[in-house]
Amino acid sequence: MADLNFPPLVLASSSSSIVAVAGAILIVHDLQTSKTISSPSVDNRAHQNGFIRHLAVSEDGKIIVSVGDDKSLKVWDVAQDEIKLRSTRGLIKKASCVTLSPEGCIIVSDKVGDVYQYPLDPIPSDPSTSKPPMHAMVSDPTKNPECDYLLGHVSILTSHLTTSDSKHIISADRDEHIRVSRYPKSFVMDKALFGHDSFVSSLHIPSTHPNILISGGGDPSLRIWDWKTGSSLSKVDIYPAILPHRKVRSYMRKNRSKGRMRKTDENASSAQDVEGEEETFYSAPEGYILPSGQGVCIKKIDSTVVGDKTIVVLFSEGASAIHSFILPSDLSSSPIVQTQSLPYPILDFTFLPNQIGKILLSLDTAWGVLKKNPGPGIESRQEAIPRDDLTQEEKESLNGFFIEIQIGDNGELSEMSDNFFSSSIIPSLPKTDIKTLSNLNLYPLINILPKWPGLEEEGLEGGDTPTPPIEEEADGISLAPTSMTARTFGGTKRNYTKEELTTMNSKVLGRLKSQGVDIGNLLVQRQKKAKEDRKKKAQEANERLKVQEEQRKVKAEEKESNKKRKTVQISEEEMGNA
Repeated sequence: MADLNFPPLVLASSSSSIVAVAGAILIVHDLQTSKTISSPSVDNRAHQNGFIRHLAVSEDGKIIVSVGDDKSLKVWDVAQDEIKLRSTRGLIKKASCVTLSPEGCIIVSDKVGDVYQYPLDPIPSDPSTSKPPMHAMVSDPTKNPECDYLLGHVSILTSHLTTSDSKHIISADRDEHIRVSRYPKSFVMDKALFGHDSFVSSLHIPSTHPNILISGGGDPSLRIWDWKTGSSLSKVDIYPAILPHRKVRSYMRKNRSKGRMRKTDENASSAQDVEGEEETFYSAPEGYILPSGQGVCIKKIDSTVVGDKTIVVLFSEGASAIHSFILPSDLSSSPIVQTQSLPYPILDFTFLPNQIGKILLSLDTAWGVLKKNPGPGIESRQEAIPRDDLTQEEKESLNGFFIEIQIGDNGELSEMSDNFFSSSIIPSLPKTDIKTLSNLNLYPLINILPKWPGLEEEGLEGGDTPTPPIEEEADGISLAPTSMTARTFGGTKRNYTKEELTTMNSKVLGRLKSQGVDIGNLLVQRQKKAKEDRKKKAQEANERLKVQEEQRKVKAEEKESNKKRKTVQISEEEMGNA
């Protein structure tokens, strides 16, 4: 029975309205008129296929751009009484980020690593020319006649933004890269910002500090940059604030690498202070592995002004807490991170326009009721909790999607008792059933961004995967180490044995050496051995050539001797006949 609401996955705001996305429906609440309108309704299957995941709203709130799982780029006009579909275009690949440029164009980055710029309205097709076939546009994105190709990364592109002066575009990817390019001539890269050790999933430039870039992802710290000079100004430690509030983790992957099975007793010490479900963030049963990192993935970073202070707000995908800190005037100092815990994992947040320091949050109230973290052998992104029906009390609790948060002058967060948006937006949410709600994948980043040890990043040349070092604690928070970094996210120095180092390829050894690990003279020995091997192979090849040349000469002499003998025999026969 379709009597449950789709969760509001994405929130955004304009100068006077709040925009929420649930399924394939847009909901706009005007704060001035207190009127709520929504886009035309669709059936349940259309909600699932066209599940909207990315949103861009113009400053005045009259134009909304959305992209769903069906790769449909839609532009909507928002009037006083209706939301009208203005245009629909099909994307070549699935989008990872959508923004509106200051000039009103649509900038789309995709999961393959390309960034495109679309005009707000589709370009009329020329009847005298034919559109290139799909395979041609997939292999060469510059051939797409509907958009301009801006730039490309060699990894999954996670986020992008344009600077306030409209002269640069900054993009980030899964391979720790942040790229500053000119805009719109984005083929010219001004600089790259190096410093992240894990994927980068969120970028933000505070309106009060247009030269400052804040970036975050899977690292234990946010990084603050002067993006114009490319210099790293400071770091903000976030792990102690986030780790206690993780709820959703990645699935476990079967370890099919021979000789690399990591047993649970080897990880027992690294999770000894964690009980129950939390332990699975650190270790997996025998025969399974978890991705590297601590299950942290910064989904969104934003900022607002409270009094004379710039407050930065962020959250990690799958975590049940929101965090804030005051952007210090002295950027070399480390700010204090404030935390507000919540009953469910956060889906998104947005600042309420014209209401200083107020934030609207949307929560995944079905977590723990209809779905949970997948166990071993479950390849899906989450495990559904079998339920045929829900009690009335459970249904009412599922509708507690929205929470309002107030930011104080000192950056502290506090939950407000009034919840106006529950009564104004929830009645407009589309309906679905238990099965659909249980299988909605609301946390895609924590499954595709972290890398899998032994499969992507370790690069071992045989032998067992090095076991993790003994865990240490930081500020009372249990920090499980990662296996192939010189320094773990908890700050623990990793000591490798000589046997472990000898099993690693040269690429991994070079990475460890750059991180300060003493690898001895292994690289020199390998280079010397490679040189000796090449020399030996060259000598063997020369010897083979000499033998072949001698054999060729012998065969040539034998051939010439046989030819002369045959000539003498013919001459004797002729003389006898004569």
